[in-house]
Amino acid sequence: MPIEWINPTRPLRNFRAAMFDFDGTLSLIREGWSGIMADIGTEAFAAQNLLTDSVEADHKRLEEGVLRLSGRPSIDQMRYLESEGIARGATGLDALAMLEEFQQRLFARIADRTTDLQAGRVPSHEWAVPGTHALLDSLRAKGVALYLASGTVIDYVRAEAALLGVDHYFGERIYAPSGEVATFRKRDVVERILSEQQIGGEELMGFGDGFSETVEVKAVGGTAIGIASREKGQAGPHPMKRKMLIELGADAIVADYADHASWLSELWA
Repeated sequence: MPIEWINPTRPLRNFRAAMFDFDGTLSLIREGWSGIMADIGTEAFAAQNLLTDSVEADHKRLEEGVLRLSGRPSIDQMRYLESEGIARGATGLDALAMLEEFQQRLFARIADRTTDLQAGRVPSHEWAVPGTHALLDSLRAKGVALYLASGTVIDYVRAEAALLGVDHYFGERIYAPSGEVATFRKRDVVERILSEQQIGGEELMGFGDGFSETVEVKAVGGTAIGIASREKGQAGPHPMKRKMLIELGADAIVADYADHASWLSELWA
């Protein structure tokens, strides 16, 4: 899709570094994760007769809530569901127990995807956001230092990045929590990038479909490209992600990178 400029008055810049989120930004392997989280919350609330609306409406509200925490460790979304339940009067909810349930459901959903990729039955680009490899090639050709920062556990990020054939673009510049409940902040990654590359925030660009990478890149004066990616095979921007990313201050919105050649040059001075 063509890029949607939310901030048409942005200054043209010479970018020297780019930070990417992983799930939903480069990888579609875990697509559907937010729906699984919303399922867990909706089921827990329904079991205690605590739905505030129809099942569909509550599910949508909870999914938007967890999407707003995307890019952060999964335990943060579980704590959100727990606190939402407590606010409704729920008892017996436990974030760690819900995290375990989420992992079981998620890994069951993605098992065939990862197995097919490992066996070579599907090409690596099949489960990447369309245009991912070409975009990374273009940025590397421009001399942009590439960083990957994800809220998913680092062992999974490295393994899935290798399955998609994108790990070599980042090398050792892959940052993520060491465990499901580990402390991790993309703010720290942004500060590392500026220090390592000896650049100002205006020379940093960020690509992501969630809260933390968008907010942290904008906080230092960088340019944030919001990725409103959808499930594999679906066209156009994800409406819930698009709305959220605009509210967070993204400078532009794209659904994927298939048309990146037509808009990437518009960012450069």
